Amino acid sequence: MVSSDYYVQDNSDLENKKFEAAKSNYVKGDFATALKLYLDMLNTSMSYKLYYEIGRCYYKLNEFLPAEEYFKKSIALESFKNPSYLYLGNIYYKKEDLRKAIEYWANAYAYKPDDESVCLNLATSYFSKGMKFQSVFYYEKYLKYAKDKNKSYSAIKSSIDKCNELGREFLQKAQRAISARDNKTAIEYLNFAVKNLPVSFDINHLLGKVYLEENDNMHALIYLKRALCLDNRSLDVLQKLASVFINLGDYTASYCAMRRLLPLVLHNQPEYLRTLQLIKDLNSSFDDKSYLGHKEWADKYYNDNNYHMALIEYENSVILNENMQEKVGERIEKLKMFINPEARIIKNCLEKGGELYAEGDYKMSNKYFSKIMLFANENSAEYKYAKSRVINV
Repeated sequence: MVSSDYYVQDNSDLENKKFEAAKSNYVKGDFATALKLYLDMLNTSMSYKLYYEIGRCYYKLNEFLPAEEYFKKSIALESFKNPSYLYLGNIYYKKEDLRKAIEYWANAYAYKPDDESVCLNLATSYFSKGMKFQSVFYYEKYLKYAKDKNKSYSAIKSSIDKCNELGREFLQKAQRAISARDNKTAIEYLNFAVKNLPVSFDINHLLGKVYLEENDNMHALIYLKRALCLDNRSLDVLQKLASVFINLGDYTASYCAMRRLLPLVLHNQPEYLRTLQLIKDLNSSFDDKSYLGHKEWADKYYNDNNYHMALIEYENSVILNENMQEKVGERIEKLKMFINPEARIIKNCLEKGGELYAEGDYKMSNKYFSKIMLFANENSAEYKYAKSRVINV
Protein backbone atom coordinates (compact mmCIF):
# COMPACT_ATOMS: atom_id res chain seq x y z
CA MET A 1 0.00 0.00 0.00
CA VAL A 2 1.04 3.55 -0.61
CA SER A 3 1.72 5.63 2.47
CA SER A 4 2.60 9.27 2.81
CA ASP A 5 4.94 10.64 5.44
CA TYR A 6 3.46 13.55 7.35
CA TYR A 7 5.41 15.96 9.43
CA VAL A 8 3.38 17.71 12.11
CA GLN A 9 4.82 21.09 12.98
CA ASP A 10 4.49 21.97 16.62
CA ASN A 11 4.67 25.42 18.12
CA SER A 12 3.96 24.48 21.74
CA ASP A 13 6.11 23.02 24.52
CA LEU A 14 7.44 20.31 22.19
CA GLU A 15 9.58 22.94 20.47
CA ASN A 16 12.63 22.33 22.60
CA LYS A 17 16.01 20.74 22.11
CA LYS A 18 14.82 17.22 22.83
CA PHE A 19 12.03 17.50 20.31
CA GLU A 20 14.40 18.88 17.69
CA ALA A 21 16.85 16.08 18.39
CA ALA A 22 14.11 13.49 18.08
CA LYS A 23 12.91 15.00 14.84
CA SER A 24 16.44 15.09 13.48
CA ASN A 25 17.01 11.44 14.31
CA TYR A 26 13.71 10.48 12.68
CA VAL A 27 14.64 12.31 9.48
CA LYS A 28 18.01 10.53 9.46
CA GLY A 29 16.25 7.18 9.81
CA ASP A 30 17.37 6.50 13.38
CA PHE A 31 13.88 5.70 14.57
CA ALA A 32 14.96 3.90 17.75
CA THR A 33 16.80 6.97 19.06
CA ALA A 34 13.96 9.25 18.03
CA LEU A 35 11.50 6.98 19.84
CA LYS A 36 13.56 7.02 23.04
CA LEU A 37 13.67 10.81 23.03
CA TYR A 38 9.93 11.09 22.38
CA LEU A 39 9.12 8.58 25.13
CA ASP A 40 11.29 10.57 27.55
CA MET A 41 9.13 13.60 26.81
CA LEU A 42 6.03 11.79 28.11
CA ASN A 43 7.29 12.56 31.61
CA THR A 44 6.64 16.28 31.10
CA SER A 45 4.37 16.53 28.05
CA MET A 46 1.19 15.05 26.66
CA SER A 47 -0.34 16.04 23.34
CA TYR A 48 -1.86 14.41 20.31
CA LYS A 49 1.21 15.45 18.31
CA LEU A 50 3.61 13.72 20.70
CA TYR A 51 1.50 10.54 20.68
CA TYR A 52 1.46 10.71 16.88
CA GLU A 53 5.26 11.01 16.69
CA ILE A 54 5.69 8.05 19.04
CA GLY A 55 3.27 6.00 16.98
CA ARG A 56 5.09 6.94 13.82
CA CYS A 57 8.44 5.78 15.25
CA TYR A 58 6.96 2.45 16.31
CA TYR A 59 5.43 2.13 12.84
CA LYS A 60 8.80 2.68 11.16
CA LEU A 61 10.29 0.04 13.47
CA ASN A 62 7.56 -2.40 12.36
CA GLU A 63 6.21 -2.58 15.91
CA PHE A 64 2.59 -2.20 14.89
CA LEU A 65 0.86 -3.03 18.17
CA PRO A 66 2.37 -0.11 20.18
CA ALA A 67 2.12 2.05 17.05
CA GLU A 68 -1.62 1.41 16.93
CA GLU A 69 -1.92 2.15 20.64
CA TYR A 70 -0.27 5.57 20.35
CA PHE A 71 -2.06 6.53 17.15
CA LYS A 72 -5.37 5.83 18.89
CA LYS A 73 -4.24 7.84 21.93
CA SER A 74 -3.45 10.70 19.57
CA ILE A 75 -6.90 10.51 17.99
CA ALA A 76 -8.53 10.48 21.44
CA LEU A 77 -7.04 13.94 21.99
CA GLU A 78 -7.65 15.27 18.45
CA SER A 79 -10.25 13.42 16.43
CA PHE A 80 -10.19 15.50 13.25
CA LYS A 81 -6.97 17.03 11.94
CA ASN A 82 -4.86 14.04 12.74
CA PRO A 83 -2.54 12.18 10.31
CA SER A 84 -2.69 9.14 12.62
CA TYR A 85 -5.68 7.93 10.58
CA LEU A 86 -3.46 7.20 7.58
CA TYR A 87 -1.13 4.98 9.57
CA LEU A 88 -3.97 3.20 11.34
CA GLY A 89 -5.43 2.45 7.93
CA ASN A 90 -2.08 1.00 6.87
CA ILE A 91 -1.86 -1.09 10.03
CA TYR A 92 -5.34 -2.55 9.58
CA TYR A 93 -4.57 -3.25 5.95
CA LYS A 94 -1.52 -5.23 7.06
CA LYS A 95 -3.82 -7.07 9.50
CA GLU A 96 -6.09 -7.88 6.52
CA ASP A 97 -8.99 -6.00 8.10
CA LEU A 98 -10.01 -4.13 4.97
CA ARG A 99 -13.21 -2.71 6.45
CA LYS A 100 -11.39 -0.92 9.26
CA ALA A 101 -8.53 0.10 6.95
CA ILE A 102 -10.98 1.84 4.61
CA GLU A 103 -12.74 3.53 7.52
CA TYR A 104 -9.47 4.97 8.85
CA TRP A 105 -8.36 6.07 5.39
CA ALA A 106 -11.75 7.71 4.89
CA ASN A 107 -11.08 9.71 8.06
CA ALA A 108 -7.68 10.68 6.65
CA TYR A 109 -9.35 11.74 3.38
CA ALA A 110 -11.90 13.83 5.31
CA TYR A 111 -9.01 15.75 6.89
CA LYS A 112 -6.78 16.01 3.84
CA PRO A 113 -8.61 15.15 0.59
CA ASP A 114 -5.69 16.09 -1.67
CA ASP A 115 -3.43 13.40 -0.18
CA GLU A 116 -2.85 11.31 -3.28
CA SER A 117 -1.70 8.25 -1.34
CA VAL A 118 -4.89 8.16 0.74
CA CYS A 119 -7.00 8.47 -2.43
CA LEU A 120 -5.04 5.65 -4.08
CA ASN A 121 -5.29 3.42 -1.00
CA LEU A 122 -9.06 3.90 -0.94
CA ALA A 123 -9.39 3.33 -4.69
CA THR A 124 -7.41 0.09 -4.72
CA SER A 125 -9.07 -1.21 -1.55
CA TYR A 126 -12.57 -0.63 -2.89
CA PHE A 127 -11.50 -2.28 -6.14
CA SER A 128 -10.40 -5.37 -4.21
CA LYS A 129 -13.85 -5.44 -2.55
CA GLY A 130 -15.54 -5.34 -5.95
CA MET A 131 -17.11 -1.93 -5.24
CA LYS A 132 -16.47 -0.28 -8.58
CA PHE A 133 -18.53 2.87 -7.94
CA GLN A 134 -16.43 3.77 -4.90
CA SER A 135 -13.21 2.58 -6.51
CA VAL A 136 -13.59 4.84 -9.56
CA PHE A 137 -14.73 7.69 -7.29
CA TYR A 138 -11.35 7.63 -5.51
CA TYR A 139 -9.28 6.84 -8.59
CA GLU A 140 -10.58 10.07 -10.09
CA LYS A 141 -9.67 11.90 -6.88
CA TYR A 142 -6.17 10.41 -7.04
CA LEU A 143 -5.71 11.57 -10.63
CA LYS A 144 -6.93 15.05 -9.71
CA TYR A 145 -4.56 15.53 -6.78
CA ALA A 146 -1.52 13.43 -7.73
CA LYS A 147 1.73 15.41 -7.82
CA ASP A 148 3.95 12.45 -8.64
CA LYS A 149 3.19 11.60 -12.28
CA ASN A 150 4.98 8.23 -12.18
CA LYS A 151 4.38 5.04 -14.18
CA SER A 152 1.59 3.99 -11.83
CA TYR A 153 -0.15 7.33 -12.34
CA SER A 154 0.20 7.05 -16.13
CA ALA A 155 -1.25 3.53 -16.17
CA ILE A 156 -4.21 4.50 -14.00
CA LYS A 157 -4.86 7.66 -16.02
CA SER A 158 -4.76 5.74 -19.28
CA SER A 159 -7.25 3.18 -17.94
CA ILE A 160 -9.63 5.77 -16.50
CA ASP A 161 -9.44 7.92 -19.65
CA LYS A 162 -10.31 4.88 -21.78
CA CYS A 163 -13.27 4.05 -19.52
CA ASN A 164 -14.47 7.66 -19.68
CA GLU A 165 -14.22 7.62 -23.47
CA LEU A 166 -16.20 4.38 -23.73
CA GLY A 167 -18.76 5.57 -21.19
CA ARG A 168 -19.43 8.78 -23.11
CA GLU A 169 -19.49 6.96 -26.45
CA PHE A 170 -22.14 4.48 -25.32
CA LEU A 171 -24.13 7.20 -23.58
CA GLN A 172 -24.40 8.98 -26.92
CA LYS A 173 -25.46 5.74 -28.61
CA ALA A 174 -28.10 5.22 -25.92
CA GLN A 175 -29.43 8.75 -26.39
CA ARG A 176 -29.81 8.10 -30.12
CA ALA A 177 -31.64 4.84 -29.38
CA ILE A 178 -33.99 6.68 -27.00
CA SER A 179 -34.69 9.25 -29.70
CA ALA A 180 -35.61 6.34 -31.96
CA ARG A 181 -37.93 5.02 -29.20
CA ASP A 182 -35.80 1.89 -28.81
CA ASN A 183 -35.51 1.56 -25.04
CA LYS A 184 -34.29 -2.03 -25.19
CA THR A 185 -31.21 -1.06 -27.18
CA ALA A 186 -30.76 2.06 -25.05
CA ILE A 187 -30.65 -0.09 -21.90
CA GLU A 188 -27.97 -2.33 -23.45
CA TYR A 189 -25.84 0.69 -24.32
CA LEU A 190 -26.38 2.36 -20.95
CA ASN A 191 -25.43 -0.79 -19.04
CA PHE A 192 -22.17 -0.89 -20.95
CA ALA A 193 -21.68 2.83 -20.33
CA VAL A 194 -22.26 2.56 -16.58
CA LYS A 195 -19.79 -0.33 -16.26
CA ASN A 196 -17.11 1.92 -17.70
CA LEU A 197 -18.25 5.14 -16.04
CA PRO A 198 -20.08 4.20 -12.79
CA VAL A 199 -19.76 7.66 -11.22
CA SER A 200 -21.56 9.49 -14.05
CA PHE A 201 -24.73 11.15 -12.81
CA ASP A 202 -26.09 11.44 -16.35
CA ILE A 203 -25.66 7.73 -17.14
CA ASN A 204 -27.13 6.50 -13.84
CA HIS A 205 -29.99 8.97 -14.06
CA LEU A 206 -30.88 8.06 -17.64
CA LEU A 207 -30.57 4.32 -17.04
CA GLY A 208 -32.88 4.54 -14.02
CA LYS A 209 -35.34 6.62 -16.04
CA VAL A 210 -35.45 4.17 -18.97
CA TYR A 211 -35.85 1.17 -16.66
CA LEU A 212 -38.76 2.98 -15.00
CA GLU A 213 -40.38 3.59 -18.39
CA GLU A 214 -40.06 -0.16 -19.01
CA ASN A 215 -41.71 -0.86 -15.62
CA ASP A 216 -38.55 -2.55 -14.33
CA ASN A 217 -38.72 -0.96 -10.91
CA MET A 218 -35.98 -2.98 -9.25
CA HIS A 219 -33.34 -1.99 -11.80
CA ALA A 220 -34.68 1.57 -11.91
CA LEU A 221 -34.20 1.75 -8.14
CA ILE A 222 -30.54 0.71 -8.33
CA TYR A 223 -29.51 3.42 -10.77
CA LEU A 224 -31.74 6.20 -9.47
CA LYS A 225 -30.28 5.66 -5.99
CA ARG A 226 -26.78 5.88 -7.44
CA ALA A 227 -27.77 9.08 -9.19
CA LEU A 228 -29.06 10.43 -5.87
CA CYS A 229 -25.69 9.62 -4.27
CA LEU A 230 -24.06 11.82 -6.92
CA ASP A 231 -26.60 14.65 -6.71
CA ASN A 232 -28.96 14.65 -3.74
CA ARG A 233 -30.77 17.76 -4.97
CA SER A 234 -31.90 16.47 -8.35
CA LEU A 235 -35.59 17.20 -8.68
CA ASP A 236 -36.18 14.59 -11.39
CA VAL A 237 -34.29 11.84 -9.56
CA LEU A 238 -36.25 12.38 -6.35
CA GLN A 239 -39.58 12.47 -8.20
CA LYS A 240 -38.80 9.25 -10.03
CA LEU A 241 -37.47 7.56 -6.89
CA ALA A 242 -40.70 8.43 -5.08
CA SER A 243 -42.66 6.77 -7.92
CA VAL A 244 -40.43 3.67 -7.90
CA PHE A 245 -40.82 3.25 -4.15
CA ILE A 246 -44.61 3.56 -4.46
CA ASN A 247 -44.60 0.93 -7.20
CA LEU A 248 -42.56 -1.38 -4.95
CA GLY A 249 -44.77 -0.74 -1.92
CA ASP A 250 -41.98 0.93 0.07
CA TYR A 251 -44.01 3.82 1.43
CA THR A 252 -41.51 4.98 4.06
CA ALA A 253 -38.80 5.39 1.40
CA SER A 254 -41.26 7.21 -0.86
CA TYR A 255 -42.18 9.51 2.03
CA CYS A 256 -38.49 10.28 2.60
CA ALA A 257 -37.98 11.05 -1.10
CA MET A 258 -40.96 13.42 -0.99
CA ARG A 259 -39.63 15.14 2.12
CA ARG A 260 -36.29 15.67 0.34
CA LEU A 261 -38.19 16.97 -2.67
CA LEU A 262 -40.35 19.49 -0.79
CA PRO A 263 -37.80 22.32 -0.31
CA LEU A 264 -36.76 21.99 -3.98
CA VAL A 265 -40.28 22.87 -5.20
CA LEU A 266 -40.87 25.62 -2.66
CA HIS A 267 -41.21 28.32 -5.33
CA ASN A 268 -43.51 26.24 -7.54
CA GLN A 269 -46.79 26.52 -5.66
CA PRO A 270 -48.82 23.87 -7.57
CA GLU A 271 -45.97 21.35 -7.31
CA TYR A 272 -45.32 22.28 -3.67
CA LEU A 273 -48.97 21.76 -2.70
CA ARG A 274 -49.15 18.48 -4.64
CA THR A 275 -45.99 17.18 -2.92
CA LEU A 276 -47.27 18.32 0.47
CA GLN A 277 -50.52 16.40 -0.07
CA LEU A 278 -48.65 13.27 -1.10
CA ILE A 279 -46.54 13.54 2.06
CA LYS A 280 -49.69 13.78 4.17
CA ASP A 281 -51.21 10.78 2.40
CA LEU A 282 -48.08 8.69 2.89
CA ASN A 283 -47.72 9.70 6.52
CA SER A 284 -50.63 7.46 7.48
CA SER A 285 -49.13 4.39 5.80
CA PHE A 286 -46.47 3.60 8.43
CA ASP A 287 -46.02 3.66 12.20
CA ASP A 288 -43.54 5.23 14.62
CA LYS A 289 -41.20 2.21 14.38
CA SER A 290 -40.78 2.33 10.61
CA TYR A 291 -37.53 4.30 10.88
CA LEU A 292 -35.82 1.24 12.36
CA GLY A 293 -35.61 -0.50 9.00
CA HIS A 294 -33.75 2.44 7.50
CA LYS A 295 -31.43 2.59 10.50
CA GLU A 296 -30.64 -1.13 10.09
CA TRP A 297 -29.86 -0.65 6.40
CA ALA A 298 -27.73 2.38 7.24
CA ASP A 299 -25.67 0.35 9.71
CA LYS A 300 -25.28 -2.45 7.18
CA TYR A 301 -24.08 -0.03 4.48
CA TYR A 302 -21.73 1.66 6.94
CA ASN A 303 -20.17 -1.63 8.00
CA ASP A 304 -19.66 -2.50 4.33
CA ASN A 305 -17.88 0.87 3.73
CA ASN A 306 -20.73 1.92 1.41
CA TYR A 307 -20.76 5.43 2.81
CA HIS A 308 -22.85 7.05 0.05
CA MET A 309 -25.78 4.74 0.68
CA ALA A 310 -25.27 4.78 4.45
CA LEU A 311 -25.64 8.56 4.45
CA ILE A 312 -28.95 8.40 2.59
CA GLU A 313 -30.39 5.80 4.96
CA TYR A 314 -29.22 7.54 8.14
CA GLU A 315 -30.83 10.74 6.84
CA ASN A 316 -34.00 8.78 6.09
CA SER A 317 -34.12 7.49 9.66
CA VAL A 318 -33.98 11.10 10.89
CA ILE A 319 -36.69 12.18 8.42
CA LEU A 320 -38.95 9.44 9.82
CA ASN A 321 -38.05 10.07 13.46
CA GLU A 322 -36.57 13.44 14.44
CA ASN A 323 -35.34 11.98 17.72
CA MET A 324 -32.81 9.97 15.74
CA GLN A 325 -30.89 13.17 15.07
CA GLU A 326 -29.37 12.94 18.53
CA LYS A 327 -28.27 9.34 17.92
CA VAL A 328 -27.01 9.47 14.35
CA GLY A 329 -26.47 13.18 13.68
CA GLU A 330 -22.74 12.97 14.39
CA ARG A 331 -22.36 10.00 12.06
CA ILE A 332 -24.27 11.83 9.32
CA GLU A 333 -21.82 14.74 9.53
CA LYS A 334 -18.92 12.29 9.54
CA LEU A 335 -20.23 10.60 6.40
CA LYS A 336 -20.61 13.93 4.65
CA MET A 337 -16.94 14.54 5.40
CA PHE A 338 -16.01 11.09 4.10
CA ILE A 339 -17.78 11.78 0.81
CA ASN A 340 -17.23 15.46 0.15
CA PRO A 341 -14.64 17.09 2.45
CA GLU A 342 -13.88 19.59 -0.30
CA ALA A 343 -17.20 21.35 0.38
CA ARG A 344 -16.10 22.33 3.91
CA ILE A 345 -12.69 23.52 2.69
CA ILE A 346 -14.20 25.55 -0.17
CA LYS A 347 -16.70 27.19 2.18
CA ASN A 348 -14.00 28.15 4.70
CA CYS A 349 -11.69 29.45 1.97
CA LEU A 350 -14.46 31.54 0.44
CA GLU A 351 -15.07 33.22 3.78
CA LYS A 352 -11.41 33.82 4.66
CA GLY A 353 -10.35 34.70 1.14
CA GLY A 354 -13.25 37.13 0.79
CA GLU A 355 -12.38 38.89 4.03
CA LEU A 356 -8.72 39.28 3.07
CA TYR A 357 -9.64 40.45 -0.44
CA ALA A 358 -11.95 43.12 1.02
CA GLU A 359 -9.11 44.28 3.27
CA GLY A 360 -6.78 44.56 0.26
CA ASP A 361 -4.47 41.74 1.39
CA TYR A 362 -4.32 40.14 -2.05
CA LYS A 363 -1.23 38.06 -1.37
CA MET A 364 -2.96 36.14 1.41
CA SER A 365 -6.36 36.05 -0.31
CA ASN A 366 -4.68 34.47 -3.34
CA LYS A 367 -3.72 31.48 -1.20
CA TYR A 368 -7.33 30.82 -0.27
CA PHE A 369 -8.67 31.41 -3.76
CA SER A 370 -5.99 29.12 -5.22
CA LYS A 371 -7.04 26.42 -2.78
CA ILE A 372 -10.64 26.79 -3.92
CA MET A 373 -9.50 26.34 -7.52
CA LEU A 374 -7.74 23.12 -6.49
CA PHE A 375 -10.75 21.58 -4.78
CA ALA A 376 -13.72 22.97 -6.72
CA ASN A 377 -15.09 21.69 -10.01
CA GLU A 378 -13.92 23.90 -12.88
CA ASN A 379 -17.52 24.43 -13.99
CA SER A 380 -18.71 25.46 -10.52
CA ALA A 381 -19.60 28.99 -9.47
CA GLU A 382 -17.04 28.74 -6.63
CA TYR A 383 -14.20 27.98 -9.03
CA LYS A 384 -15.14 30.80 -11.38
CA TYR A 385 -15.50 33.26 -8.50
CA ALA A 386 -12.12 32.30 -7.03
CA LYS A 387 -10.43 32.55 -10.42
CA SER A 388 -11.84 36.05 -10.90
CA ARG A 389 -10.37 37.16 -7.54
CA VAL A 390 -6.81 35.92 -8.02
CA ILE A 391 -4.56 38.95 -8.47
CA ASN A 392 -0.90 39.13 -9.48
CA VAL A 393 1.00 40.69 -6.58
